[in-house]
Amino acid sequence: MNTFPFVPLTGAQADYDAFIGEAPAFRQLVRMIDRVAPTDHALLIIGPTGSGKELVARRVHTRSLRHDQPFVDVNCGAIPEHLVEAELFGHVKGAFTGAGESRPGLLQQVGKGTLLLDEIGELPLALQPKLLRALETRAFRPIGASSNVRFEGRVVASTHRDLRELAHQGLFREDLFYRLAVFVLGVPGLNQRVEDIPALAAHFASQQERRIEFSPAALRRLGRHTWPGHIRQLRNLISQLSVLAEKPLIDEDTLEPFLHSETAGSVSRAALADMLLQLEGRDKLAAAEDLLVDRALERSAGNKSAAAALLGVGRKTVERRLKSREEHHREAHKSLEHASALIDAARFAEAIPHLRRCVDVLKTSRDEAATRRAQFDAYRLLGMSLRSVHGWLYAEATACYAAALEIGVGICEPGEIAAIQFGVWTTQLTTLQLKQARASAQEMLQRAQNSGDRVSLDEAHVAMTNTLYWLGDSEEALACLARGNLLGVTRDDVRTGSQGIDLASLALTFEGLAAYQIGEFAQARRAMEMLILRAGEPGTHALAHVVNLQGAAWLACLFDDRARRGPLASELESVSIANGFAFYRGMGQILRGVHLSAQGLNAEAEVLMLDGYDNHMVCNGGALFHSFKMWQHGELLLRSGRAQECEAMLAGAVDETLARQERAHLGELLVTRARAQWALGDLTSAEQGLRTALSTALALGSVPARVDAARYLADLLRSTGRRAEAIDTLARGVREQSAESTGRIADAIALLAELRHEASADPDTQGLVAGR
Repeated sequence: MNTFPFVPLTGAQADYDAFIGEAPAFRQLVRMIDRVAPTDHALLIIGPTGSGKELVARRVHTRSLRHDQPFVDVNCGAIPEHLVEAELFGHVKGAFTGAGESRPGLLQQVGKGTLLLDEIGELPLALQPKLLRALETRAFRPIGASSNVRFEGRVVASTHRDLRELAHQGLFREDLFYRLAVFVLGVPGLNQRVEDIPALAAHFASQQERRIEFSPAALRRLGRHTWPGHIRQLRNLISQLSVLAEKPLIDEDTLEPFLHSETAGSVSRAALADMLLQLEGRDKLAAAEDLLVDRALERSAGNKSAAAALLGVGRKTVERRLKSREEHHREAHKSLEHASALIDAARFAEAIPHLRRCVDVLKTSRDEAATRRAQFDAYRLLGMSLRSVHGWLYAEATACYAAALEIGVGICEPGEIAAIQFGVWTTQLTTLQLKQARASAQEMLQRAQNSGDRVSLDEAHVAMTNTLYWLGDSEEALACLARGNLLGVTRDDVRTGSQGIDLASLALTFEGLAAYQIGEFAQARRAMEMLILRAGEPGTHALAHVVNLQGAAWLACLFDDRARRGPLASELESVSIANGFAFYRGMGQILRGVHLSAQGLNAEAEVLMLDGYDNHMVCNGGALFHSFKMWQHGELLLRSGRAQECEAMLAGAVDETLARQERAHLGELLVTRARAQWALGDLTSAEQGLRTALSTALALGSVPARVDAARYLADLLRSTGRRAEAIDTLARGVREQSAESTGRIADAIALLAELRHEASADPDTQGLVAGR
């Protein structure tokens, strides 16, 4: 009788036991592993439970450049939620009750090795921003610590769940998903590699203390069986057969009882339970009960007695359940009203639990228009509140807007749909999907013009202006504000958007920024003065207050207005902390860091800027201000005499800025990088870099960057004996500008006067100067 004995694998095939098989899906996985393993990128392994995801992760580690470093794995679903943070990030002594000594977390223990985050989909939502920051910044802060610890390892994550769908539902951060999914390895289930079952069965059999073998008929039966537990289930079956089978040769008759030890009924019950656990809402038991009651009523045409009979309960039980649901719905509507009042008072954090309860209850409702309307409002307000507290990139907030948009079509006014589109546009903008953001803003404009709704028109014009500014088209940004009658906002002008955002202050901010970029400095100063006045108004809504402060401090930074920049930045930071506005807090810290650096306090300023950006902005919309932060950080490094660090940092920043098309501060980045090259003695690269910066600024119409590039290029040309060219370059750079415009322009004009004076005293260049 032919049997299927196990043949040991040798050489490269013997890396890991379960890497056995020739199925096309499996061989494709092996090829992908060997390609991505040598890289340092994060990796996501997806596949059904029992398919061998951990073995895939181990093979990735052994084939990587980190193979001689630790491999540490942790199951994110197996640790109690209140202990996960300490397990991953560690803690210092006294950080919490019971923390008698400091303990390093897994991110520190892994060193330069590989950390497997198994079942990453079970990681608590509240901890996901901290993990994202660790991956983005390569640093993390243990619980209770006052400083960051460097993360030097590689993260590999695995899951059996659909993380993209979880992100859509607001149960997993979308930005963390994309950070982990640089490479995705799909592990096939056993049903996708049936031809590998004989080899796998023989391999598992060879590992038993009592060796067994399979007849050809038994192997064919194994191939016909369904394997919901995949390879793990097959391995367990082999272990049972090794211990319990009467004979070492397993034929089909011997095998059959073991295959049916788990009856079809038990499998279907497990599958049914899994499906019920996927029901919406936090209370799965209540959701399952509602589902059964509703289905029974549908099957009995609404007859409660018949429905009760189907359910095996009395009629009064069904009536009590329906009455209880109605009471919950009334409570949900009260929660919605209470949350709306809290939001009107800018108490967003307090509104969130009320809105979550409301959403959970309404999910169990039948599809009635009144309920759908309440669901729309609850999702919209929850999205607004989450963004106000956690920032624009908060995954749950994005999912709330998507849910509101889906529910609202057909039951809401066009203006309300446009308001939700504003939330979608915000996500596109803050993730620097500028092409998509511009298309969304254009769609918002068309929809608003058709509806004639004033708030929708204001939101659409502000959205388009904002997008155009970051794309580097400041002239068109001002024209857009003019078309929307949003230029010259006054002290008393109130225009609140559907998301609770002060549209008047945003319009004023971008009027100032765009005017500054195209050289309309008087207009930019007027905008700054008006923002300062609006920020000083008593009783201003908290969110409106920080928007005014941000615009005023930002413009004060550009104008180098030291008397105002520091106080405005400090107030922005403190007001944001008081109201829990993480993103605006980070912006305040960056602007205050700029102020401290200008005073020579570079070490303190750098700590403040990095903390603000890394810990408060990156996960809350900071991508939008990447070029601004890099420009200001580069200036700080130059002042600190760290030109090499500056050049290396800005080389990457320029590439990233070009890739994202975030051109608002591209000219300044190019100038600062060229100055770093000059400080390093690389005059050729510095000159080329300044010429590139000058042509870029001219193409974008950015007057400050144009003047800066011309000023430093002229100084470099003078230092290399090309004074005449320096004068010509700088004269063209400062054309139509006056020394009263800004300090940067005043310095350039002063340099031009100095160059001309030098030339007039030089007999060799007197004719040139006279001709000029």
